[in-house]
Amino acid sequence: MKKLYLLLVACALMLPVAGFAQNNTDKGDTKQLLLTPEQQPQFPGGLVELSRFIQANMQYPAEAQSNGIQGKVVLQFIVTTTGEVRDVEVLRSVDPVLDAEAVRICQMLPRFTPGTLGGKPVNVKYALPINFTLNQEVPDITNECLTRANAGDCDAQYNVGCCYYKGLGVPVDWIVARYYLEKAAAQGHAEAAQLLEKTKQNLRGELDPPITH
Repeated sequence: MKKLYLLLVACALMLPVAGFAQNNTDKGDTKQLLLTPEQQPQFPGGLVELSRFIQANMQYPAEAQSNGIQGKVVLQFIVTTTGEVRDVEVLRSVDPVLDAEAVRICQMLPRFTPGTLGGKPVNVKYALPINFTLNQEVPDITNECLTRANAGDCDAQYNVGCCYYKGLGVPVDWIVARYYLEKAAAQGHAEAAQLLEKTKQNLRGELDPPITH
């Protein structure tokens, strides 16, 4: 039997849906719908760490792997006033086994720094897309390129961003791609700015995933 190599791509972006404030009444606590909070909930370490957490803890279901099932599961949940994740549900399904794995990993998320409105914590509802992709194993980006990118080299930042965007030598990860492309674009790199916009569109689900090599 031909050996199947697995590449897990868990590409995540926290998308605010709505904020809620607690309103105490004689009938008990109720939730009053508010506008988007002034300060969004923050995952410890930011979006890059959120993506890494998902990749480190997710296990691609064997049934989905053997049947070549892949795609994007979109979850919805609430980050409470204490930073806990609750009421996880599937907004867009791919397959029951992938849906279940996405829910499982979401329920493992540690506490967030809660969102606020008017300086007070509020419950915030989010959508979280998680991409499951089967592919062949690929080598890592060179340490030399990453070192230059992390040191502020504009071209290296663009190159690393491209690799993570297209899955060239690393797993596709639009969160990490955006991180490096934003740094390069801030230094005036025109191509990085253009690819950054495509990356943001992919994260919002407005574009199909790029073809990987």
